[in-house]
Amino acid sequence: MGAILQIYKTDWRNIFKVPTVVLLIGALMVLPSAYAWVNIKSMWDPYGNTSGIRVAVSNEDEGAEIRGKKINVGKDTLKSLKKNHQLGWVFVNRKDAESGVKKGHYYSYLIIPKDFSKKLTSILEVNPQKPHIEFAVNEKINAVAPKIASSGASSVTAQISQAFIKTVGDAIFSEFYKAGIELEQALPSIHNVEKQIFELEKALPQIEEMGKKAIELEEKLPEIEAKGQKIIEFEQRIPEIQQAGSSILKVEASLPLIKEAGDKVLILQGKLTDIQYTADLVSEVVSNLTEIETNLRQAIDSLKDSNQVESAENQEQLNRLFKELEKIHSKIHETRIGLQQKVDELTGDINSAANFFKNDLPRIEDKLHKAADFVRTDLPKVEDDIRRAGNLVRTRLPELIKVVHKAAGLARNDLPGFEAKIRSAADLIRKFESSVNINDLIQFLKHDPQKESSFLSNPVLLKTKRLFPIPNYGSAMTPFYTMLALWVGATLLIASLKVDVENPERSFKSYQLYLGRLLTFLTIGIFQAAIVALGDLFLIHTYAVDKLWFVLLSIFISIVFVTMTYSLCSVFGNIGKGLAIIFLVLQISSSGATFPVSLTSSFFQRLNPFMPFTYAVSMLRETVGGMVNEVVIKDIFSLFAFVVISFLLALVLKKPLSKRIQQTAEKARTTNIIP
Repeated sequence: MGAILQIYKTDWRNIFKVPTVVLLIGALMVLPSAYAWVNIKSMWDPYGNTSGIRVAVSNEDEGAEIRGKKINVGKDTLKSLKKNHQLGWVFVNRKDAESGVKKGHYYSYLIIPKDFSKKLTSILEVNPQKPHIEFAVNEKINAVAPKIASSGASSVTAQISQAFIKTVGDAIFSEFYKAGIELEQALPSIHNVEKQIFELEKALPQIEEMGKKAIELEEKLPEIEAKGQKIIEFEQRIPEIQQAGSSILKVEASLPLIKEAGDKVLILQGKLTDIQYTADLVSEVVSNLTEIETNLRQAIDSLKDSNQVESAENQEQLNRLFKELEKIHSKIHETRIGLQQKVDELTGDINSAANFFKNDLPRIEDKLHKAADFVRTDLPKVEDDIRRAGNLVRTRLPELIKVVHKAAGLARNDLPGFEAKIRSAADLIRKFESSVNINDLIQFLKHDPQKESSFLSNPVLLKTKRLFPIPNYGSAMTPFYTMLALWVGATLLIASLKVDVENPERSFKSYQLYLGRLLTFLTIGIFQAAIVALGDLFLIHTYAVDKLWFVLLSIFISIVFVTMTYSLCSVFGNIGKGLAIIFLVLQISSSGATFPVSLTSSFFQRLNPFMPFTYAVSMLRETVGGMVNEVVIKDIFSLFAFVVISFLLALVLKKPLSKRIQQTAEKARTTNIIP
């Protein structure tokens, strides 16, 4: 330890012996600070001066008309941009805008085309068209400015969209409000319609039955037409009916005569006994004639037995008489038979007629009177009805047939679909009523249109909670530039000062030479860190929550960086200086100090955990924004691991490589280019 301190003291005595060296050491202590301060101050608030980024704006919008109201979104946008100082808006024509961007006078241009308003209002049409704003940027002027200009263009389009949404939303919600009022007024009618639909649904079975009846009636149309034709034929026979009626009246008028005839028939019926007695007398006459014939036959026979002449003459007379008598008997017999038949027929007829007059005539007379009354009073009406029926058959029946065909066709073809629609409508109403309260819907539609459109134009408010707020961009970049200045300072040390200690008498061991000169470098590195950190805080007034820890951890980081660069140069000579530069380049891209490491390529993402910058910038950010102890402790141990690795590298490789590195350095110096 004494040898290490001796080397350290000797270094500082030698430094203070030469004033120019003192100035050099002082410059090495201050120079990294200047690097950090200049960069931090230049980046203090870059987004607060974006008005210097010139963007050309050209408006060609011809406007449009919506519901009788003229609008020109392009002109409204220009008025808004004139009040917007986010970027340096320059209002020119298309030609100047395009030419200015190409020549680098403007970073970008925005051109609002002629049909911008027209396409914007096409939202009310069947096929709406999205409008566009022409945007171009000259990316070769600057790497960051085009991004800012693009952001400004996006904000313009967002502003136009927001204003348009608010306007359209205001119109829509105003209509909603009117619809809510009208719906509320129409609510009784709606309920009535619902009730009627439900009643119609209940009546569907009856309607189906009516449909079936219509089909059945259609099937019976031929029969109805036939009956209708019969009515017409019956109408044509009205004269015959009238004639029959006249006959009935005539018969009724003849009833007294008929009754008189009936009385005579009854009288005649009472004389049937006398008529029968007459027939009996004829029969008795026939019987007597038979007896006379018998006696006469006997007389003739007795005369035959006598032979007298007188007897012959008498016999001849008797024979003539007998023959005459037989003729008379035959005729009387025939007369009796005919008379008996006539008497029997007459008796039957008279009895039948008498029975008719006694039994049937009163009933017939009553019916005849009724028929006559019908003919006199009702028949004219019936005739009128028949004529009307015939007229209906001729004029209305064809229409009825058409209606029946239509009704049957409706029942067959349309009624099933109609029933399905009614049932579907009823189901939808029930589903709607079960899922939506129409009163709630009315209240929703009656919301304030202005508030609703304002909500629609900006539905989400970003509530930002700043966990570790940093007031400006310069303070946020302080950890990076401070850390970078410390590495640059450490690199300047190994580039400006000798790393190896002269040991001609070999009185010091290699590790003593390494640690003794390291203390000198660390002392300068500590001053570098203190100057940088204190200058950040009190000279350029960067923001830091934990100022003391910012200074102390900056010193710790400087110790780590100096140890690493010193060890590289001590072990590898001039090659170590090159390695320190390479480390610097790799760490800037892989540490996530500027852009998030997730935005870089996979190569740098894999390098990230193995770079000291990763933990150094994280640790300083904790002191600036607010410390989380777990993060700081993890970063300290990670950086301490780099110190341990540097010590092991130096202690293990310095002695075996020292001769070879020295020989290489001497050869390099012979070129008179490398010191």
